[in-house]
Amino acid sequence: MIRNIIFDWSGTLVDDLPAVWKATNHVLVQAQCAEMTLDQFRAEFCLPFTIFYDKHTPHVPLPQLEIWYNSVFEEAQSSVCELPHARAFLKFSRARKLKTFLLSSVQTGHFALQAEATGFGPFLDEAFVSVRDKRHKIHEILAKHQLNPDETLFVGDMQHDIETARHGGIHSCAVLTGYNTLEQLRVAKPDLIVEH
Repeated sequence: MIRNIIFDWSGTLVDDLPAVWKATNHVLVQAQCAEMTLDQFRAEFCLPFTIFYDKHTPHVPLPQLEIWYNSVFEEAQSSVCELPHARAFLKFSRARKLKTFLLSSVQTGHFALQAEATGFGPFLDEAFVSVRDKRHKIHEILAKHQLNPDETLFVGDMQHDIETARHGGIHSCAVLTGYNTLEQLRVAKPDLIVEH
């Protein structure tokens, strides 16, 4: 029986894809690289995000990329909204007294604003954000909260989320509401794939 759920944020609980795509294209232009269509971005973007930038902008230091990214994202994030069914599922989880956590690469400040705007913060027992490689954090979360891996589910929209679940020895559920496509998620072999 599942008693604990670890959620990803972007593409799982909130839709920030348009804002991230816009900010990423700004970074690419500043780095004198070609912009990407949404389909190209979804096909190329991956976590940890440093892999993506190492491939496309190896000549630009990460701190500069972050300055360019934040200069656009901080304005564009006003478009970030909750995904359909996210609130209902969070309420369902609370009503059944499931422990709920967040494990995400979203920046701390961005998460704070988005959690306040959506009202999702109170539905989470603890949020672990600004995590570049979730595989490096999953065991710490399980140990800190004494979560039984057999009773724990990771819900996310990217291959990295599924890989993180596998790394932690927990169950995985891929959702089709975010960045990775069905074909990309099938390659990761989650325990379950759902539409939303």
